[in-house]
Amino acid sequence: MDTHRRAVLNLAPLLEAAKVKRGQEIPTDPTLPPCPLCGAAALAGYTFARPGQIEHDCDCSYLEPEHYQAALLKSWRRYTAPKLLAKDLEGYPRYRCYLEKPLDVHAGNRAAIEAARAYRGGLLYLWGPPGVGKTHLALRLAGRLVGEGRFVRFRSELDFLAEERLAAAGEGVLPQYERLVLDDGGKTRLTPFTLERLYALVERSSAGGCDLIITSNLSPEAYAARLGEVGEAVLSRIQGGVVVEVQGPDRRARGPSAPEGRA
Repeated sequence: MDTHRRAVLNLAPLLEAAKVKRGQEIPTDPTLPPCPLCGAAALAGYTFARPGQIEHDCDCSYLEPEHYQAALLKSWRRYTAPKLLAKDLEGYPRYRCYLEKPLDVHAGNRAAIEAARAYRGGLLYLWGPPGVGKTHLALRLAGRLVGEGRFVRFRSELDFLAEERLAAAGEGVLPQYERLVLDDGGKTRLTPFTLERLYALVERSSAGGCDLIITSNLSPEAYAARLGEVGEAVLSRIQGGVVVEVQGPDRRARGPSAPEGRA
């Protein structure tokens, strides 16, 4: 922005003088993000439920409106994305700690961890036996993404399809996903409706409509085989993404072993 205009429009000294004259202090809320441009505190009384539902104790919104609004949108996403994922995990309390708990790194999961570190979008299929840490790895990846302001939702395959049924019956709102962790793929009883919805989800991800991270005990071939006539199309789309096998001991049955490293 033009520095002369900034000098002319800089209202901070006048506002500060007015506050001192009135003997007033504007209450601020430290739980809300500060101004993304200058770091000034957020004013109290706002929710930040939408990007515009916040005010800061500064003049940036007037002095540099375009830069302020663009930076505020990024700030809102970084503030909101972790909250949405945490809300999803309220239905899966055993998994909440996975967002912070480090992974045990060993030969069986090293390739999967590297794939998660390199992930920037698209379809990622994590498969392997029960208890080897597929969900843990998927949620560690989700935690990184939401920290960057990327919206990631979490559903088991069963719950995803239950929401789809309710929406189709007019009894619920169909969620819109930018990124979805679909956990425990291959566990649901199949019907024509579930086949249609699973195919539609994978197809949408393959076409770039959303990012999709699937965890399953089944190999891609086994997962697709159970889908009948749409199985071949689903397999092609899964293989067009990143497929990684996760190996290791069943930690649910045996308890944690000494880790070789942390991630």
